[in-house]
Amino acid sequence: MIFRCTLSEKAALVAKARAAGLPNATLMREALGLTEARRRKPVPRVDPKLTFAIARVGGNLNQLSRWINGAVKSGRASQVDALKVATQLLAIERQLAQIVAAHTGGGE
Repeated sequence: MIFRCTLSEKAALVAKARAAGLPNATLMREALGLTEARRRKPVPRVDPKLTFAIARVGGNLNQLSRWINGAVKSGRASQVDALKVATQLLAIERQLAQIVAAHTGGGE
């Protein structure tokens, strides 16, 4: 369906749809009473640096779990040094604390 409107009317419709978190078509169908859109919470914007930092920590956790799983599968689970694992987990916990502090105003 095509309809004519001015640039300012279109901008107002697009802004209204964006504010409602809806596609333009859904906003129009809702205005005609053809549907009731399910309202979704807007996705929060996240600092890309935070995403990258969390991904790095996740990579560390993945490496650690692969190492442990490899030891279990090869029958070397009894040789896994619990102190070494605990040390790595503590380091990861500290990384997460630093990331949270940097992104909540608790540090740089």
